[in-house]
Amino acid sequence: MLEWISCQYEDVCALLLEKGEEGRLNDLSEDTLNAMVMFLQRFKEATKALEASKTPTLHLTAVWLDRLKRHLQPSSTDNLTFSSLKAKCLRILVEKYEIHLLHKLAMFLHPKLKSLKLLVEEHSMETVHNEVRRLVNDIKERRASPTQRVATVSSAPPEKRARQSRDYPMSRIPLPAMSALRMNFKRSASERDFSTAGFVVSERRSQLKPGTIDYILFLHSNLKKH
Repeated sequence: MLEWISCQYEDVCALLLEKGEEGRLNDLSEDTLNAMVMFLQRFKEATKALEASKTPTLHLTAVWLDRLKRHLQPSSTDNLTFSSLKAKCLRILVEKYEIHLLHKLAMFLHPKLKSLKLLVEEHSMETVHNEVRRLVNDIKERRASPTQRVATVSSAPPEKRARQSRDYPMSRIPLPAMSALRMNFKRSASERDFSTAGFVVSERRSQLKPGTIDYILFLHSNLKKH
């Protein structure tokens, strides 16, 4: 909503002036409005990245938490309002979100994040490595013997062997990686769909011109009368 007002600030001012309601913008500075939109843009990017439904997102949790923390650091250009806003948002972010071992495992099992540079504590990296070793050993214990696997593949029909050959790249992915990376930051699909729908509605609304909105309100008021 703020982004829509910022993009069409002059049109909104003209519309309010035409209606004699220009006083509504007395306490609203265009510079402050633009700064607020830029401030919230980072949170919008994080929401979209973490609510993806067709790609893994669990490994991005620590990444975006770090980015938001850096975004909320005080700057010399901040006024008093934004300084206090950043401080409060940072406090809430630290209180509400915590990185667990599962998030760290997902990072380690992702090719681009396996160095765990975001984990500043040495004991955290050691904990992740130990947990990965435990998972690998657990999988090894549950797997069949090599002779059994060879016998199963060689005795399979040609069609099945061809399908296994096509799926070979997927079969090379370690099971711990598949189990961790396939999880989403938000487990509920309804939450992701609701948020996505909200973005779509906002984008469509932002494309409406003030005159069009005026016509819609006029028609709505007439429909209510009848």
